[in-house]
Amino acid sequence: MTGSKYDFLKKQMKGNYKYLFTSVFFILIGSFFSFLGPKLIGVAVDSIIGTAPFDLPAFVVDVINGAGGRGYFLANIWVVILVFLAIKITEAFCEFMRLGASNYLGENLGYNMRQSIFERLQSATFAYHKGIYTGDIIQRCSTDIDTVRMFVLEMTDIIRVVSKIVIAYWFMTGISLPLALISFTTVPLVSAFSVYFTGKIQKRFLAADEAEGELQSRVQENLSAPRVVRAFGKQKQERDLFEKGNNLFTDMWTNMGNLMAWFWAIGDLLPVLQVILVLSSGTFFAVKGLITPGQIISFMVYNNMLAWPIRSLGRIFGNMAKATVSLGRINEVYSAPQEDYDSGIDMEIKGDIEFKDVSFSFGKQQIFENLSFTVPAGQTVAILGASGSGKSTILALLARFYDADSGQITIDGVDIKDINLHTLRQNVGIVMQEPFLFGKTIRENISITDRKPDMEKVIESTQIAQVHRSITNFENGYDTIVGEKGVTLSGGQKQRVAIARTLYSGAKILCFDDSLSAVDSLTDANIRKELHKRVEGITTIIISQRVNTLMEADKILVLDGGRIVQQGTHSQLAEQEGIYREIVKIQSDIIEQTKQEAQG
Repeated sequence: MTGSKYDFLKKQMKGNYKYLFTSVFFILIGSFFSFLGPKLIGVAVDSIIGTAPFDLPAFVVDVINGAGGRGYFLANIWVVILVFLAIKITEAFCEFMRLGASNYLGENLGYNMRQSIFERLQSATFAYHKGIYTGDIIQRCSTDIDTVRMFVLEMTDIIRVVSKIVIAYWFMTGISLPLALISFTTVPLVSAFSVYFTGKIQKRFLAADEAEGELQSRVQENLSAPRVVRAFGKQKQERDLFEKGNNLFTDMWTNMGNLMAWFWAIGDLLPVLQVILVLSSGTFFAVKGLITPGQIISFMVYNNMLAWPIRSLGRIFGNMAKATVSLGRINEVYSAPQEDYDSGIDMEIKGDIEFKDVSFSFGKQQIFENLSFTVPAGQTVAILGASGSGKSTILALLARFYDADSGQITIDGVDIKDINLHTLRQNVGIVMQEPFLFGKTIRENISITDRKPDMEKVIESTQIAQVHRSITNFENGYDTIVGEKGVTLSGGQKQRVAIARTLYSGAKILCFDDSLSAVDSLTDANIRKELHKRVEGITTIIISQRVNTLMEADKILVLDGGRIVQQGTHSQLAEQEGIYREIVKIQSDIIEQTKQEAQG
């Protein structure tokens, strides 16, 4: 793992080191007590039931002799049982404290990582969000975070494993150094085997993890647009595409499972070989009189106790490979380019807009080159143009979803790059053609910028947006749940609720990105009439293909290929040769034809 990944992890550990150190402390104490039990059994067999000298530290032997020596304990074997029970109770208490501290560590770490990633996503640039799949982000923020969280907990297991190995061999060398060396020969073998498989697991896990992200993205897209899938009869095509991705995902995890099967099978075999090797050697030493029966019992118990720690080395290395991949994927999200919300001027905005020789490219595609126009404060400017001509991009640049490649955009004479981003976005209200509504009540959606909604202001906003009557006709009125993405509302109702939300925010610059396309012409006219009457001094930019919507603007801009090819009032442009006049004629002919058909 690179330094930057470790830096991210260290930040998330803030406030959790106390749990880590507590866990480590009780691991060390518990590991020591776990090996006292077998030692006590060996001493009881050799020196209490048998007659061998006590193989214990001098101060312990002094305590035994002071209590009455071998004879006392042989006559009161229950004392030995009580000591053994006390050792096991202490060991259990240490395990309880270790698991408790580890639980707090794991859950707090998971909380910190989820919170940090979500906060980074909130301030990530619009370009970043546009270039990544939602399903992949969700997978990184759930499965990958959980993988890293679990591995951090296993890092305490590394200490546990190492401490058990060290303490075990300390006890084992005290019994028989040659036998301890024979037992130790499998540790480097298991470690080398684990390191070899770690590289293979890491590569396959990365591929499988990415395949899972793609599969989740496809599911997320289908759940987000069920009407589109059904309207165009794409169910079979979507099933086939999902099946293809599902097969790839399944094959990758099957291959991963096969690799892990070899990993666990061989990993399980090595400790068994160690037990056989030690048992054979121990039997030989016992026959030769080099080791006592009690010592062989203690040694074999220690050796069997080592089977789990040594075996865990393989599991830890395997999970380390997965965690390395997951941490890298999480770090990519955490390192996403961020918007700066702290710097800049916090100013009162009036709404005087100017684009000065603005050029902008999206990837290799040139959108604008030296685009210039002005929108005086309080006036309404309408924009007309074919799809892809750059209409919506003008609004995106104004709100700084993107920054221009060159040129300057100013509001009230101040470069928007010098205005605090919070201030800018609070004052540039954009209503999209396909607005997003949260799965909350209508009231909450409209007053989303205010924790304590002002109902008079909410109603005033919905009256201007011509949706108040529709809302009051609902059974629960303003407390109607709109459902995910506003599914309970019609397209026109969603657009009008979104308009009311923008009006409620009190933005000084209102931008309508073809956001009246789903309402009828009469409602469109009424909304514009109310806006003109009630919202004075507000700078307004309207993008629309309807001439009836455009004609009352103070100025109309006609875009073609990222350039302004015409500008002026409706009456001026209707008299000029060009795109606007052609569109006026086409729409007039359609209206006239519709009237004739209705009359005929």
